[in-house]
Amino acid sequence: MRRKNKLLVTTVGILILLTTLGVTSMNASAAFVSPTQVSESDGAYQGDWVNLEGVVTDLDADGAAITFEVTDENHTVPVVYEGTLPDTLQDGRVVVAKGQFDGDRLVANKLSVRAHEGEERPESTR
Repeated sequence: MRRKNKLLVTTVGILILLTTLGVTSMNASAAFVSPTQVSESDGAYQGDWVNLEGVVTDLDADGAAITFEVTDENHTVPVVYEGTLPDTLQDGRVVVAKGQFDGDRLVANKLSVRAHEGEERPESTR
């Protein structure tokens, strides 16, 4: 009887491990997309996890939710984020917003602000 119990516990442990790995890898495999790709996809990303990359415009951090738009100079996608505002998030910065599409907007659950690529940093980030 002990041998059967060990086998059962080992099997259940392996199944839990495989399930955890599967869920983690599915969440980590979110595609990187630009606002142009989203705009030209006719809703293909609806409900999918994506990493939307572009430049921040029209940042509004006054309410409970942070709202802004991400642009690639061709198209613009609205983003809503309910979390702590990153210190370096401001208009003109490159951001990667990870989240799911709800209609025409991205509901982000994580923001990553890219480092400045130019020689001069804005005065407000020094």
